[in-house]
Amino acid sequence: MFPIIVFHNVNSSKSCTEFVRIAVGMGYKTLIITNAQGTAAQRGLPSAQKLALKHGVNFMALSDITDVRELFQPDEIVVVAPPPYGKENISKEFMDSLEGKRWVAVFGGGDPGLTRKDLEKGDRVAQVPAGDIGSVGMLTLGLALLTGKFVFSRDN
Repeated sequence: MFPIIVFHNVNSSKSCTEFVRIAVGMGYKTLIITNAQGTAAQRGLPSAQKLALKHGVNFMALSDITDVRELFQPDEIVVVAPPPYGKENISKEFMDSLEGKRWVAVFGGGDPGLTRKDLEKGDRVAQVPAGDIGSVGMLTLGLALLTGKFVFSRDN
């Protein structure tokens, strides 16, 4: 079941399906959308659930990040935010610190992304070392780094 990937504060139906497609492509098996609004709630969640079922992954929609903590009781919730909000880069050392833990990664699903209140709901705030690449870009790079198969290097 772990790691669990959360896409929070989503308002686009397309973002819901992109979230599932990207997360499944990176090999994650438990996906949650929290605080879906507007077309994301009306059309996006059913489409995302259908896509998740086709790929045999766990999918659910919850009201808030606090529901994820209450229901799954993870050892650690990592909120992934763009610089300068993140406190540490997602690196090999960062991933090593999660080894053996039941962890959740939370990504912002829309613009402006995560609020200060959302950042405070995590145990750690990590960052993808990139500029303003939007929510789907942040999700894609962040999930790639969290797999441990890809690493950020200033030498490349």
